[in-house]
Amino acid sequence: MEQYLRPATRLTPALVVYLIDASASMNDPCGPRATMSKIDLVNMTLREGIKAMVLRSMRDNKVQPRYHIAIFAYSTTVLDILQGIRTLPELMRVGGPPELVAGGEDTDTAAGFSAVEELLQQHLQTYQGSPAPLICHLTDALRTTQDPAPIVQRIQKMSVEDGSVLVENVLMTTKLLRKPVTDWQQWGGVLRAKDIADNYARLLFSLSSPLPETYRQNMNRSAGYQLQKGAALFFPGTQTELMRLAIAASSATQL
Repeated sequence: MEQYLRPATRLTPALVVYLIDASASMNDPCGPRATMSKIDLVNMTLREGIKAMVLRSMRDNKVQPRYHIAIFAYSTTVLDILQGIRTLPELMRVGGPPELVAGGEDTDTAAGFSAVEELLQQHLQTYQGSPAPLICHLTDALRTTQDPAPIVQRIQKMSVEDGSVLVENVLMTTKLLRKPVTDWQQWGGVLRAKDIADNYARLLFSLSSPLPETYRQNMNRSAGYQLQKGAALFFPGTQTELMRLAIAASSATQL
């Protein structure tokens, strides 16, 4: 049976978990000519992404609970920003996602993914009839503690009827790709490890799920991207357009 076709509806909502690096380096400028910090760019594009979910979930002028959201921020410790999973209408009633602040000394990526794993262990059964849950991980730096790979691989082995849990990685560094890209609208995505210049980026690429074909088609059709078949759920996050692309991928389910 073909996977990743289940639509996000009021009765079969899509679970999206945002896992965000909030270490001190996320206060650095995003790129050499940046006018905002990395954490500011995350906050801006996350708010835009939630608004896009709202527009996709409107019916009869009412926001339908087609998406369920959880947000974790990690540095030295892990914070559960929404205190569990919130439906889209619940999130909008409190004004959307709160502003994230960066400042922790360590980058404990493993602890962040452990918190996600625990959330899924508690709630995955609820989403058996829903689209496969998606974890969107945004980071800028090397992890400073244990290797997160075994935890991520366990998460990717979890599944619902629609398919295995999807893991998306967004790395906010300027030296990620070997070949410079002049037009991101025409960019085909990352298809091979040899396209990547950075060792840590190659690790995150290896821990990124394939971009489901239905998601790829939805993103290309709705936003004019040119992502190719075989691209991974792995994106540079060095500028606004790329972050919008990455956030769009997190909610590209069928409706």
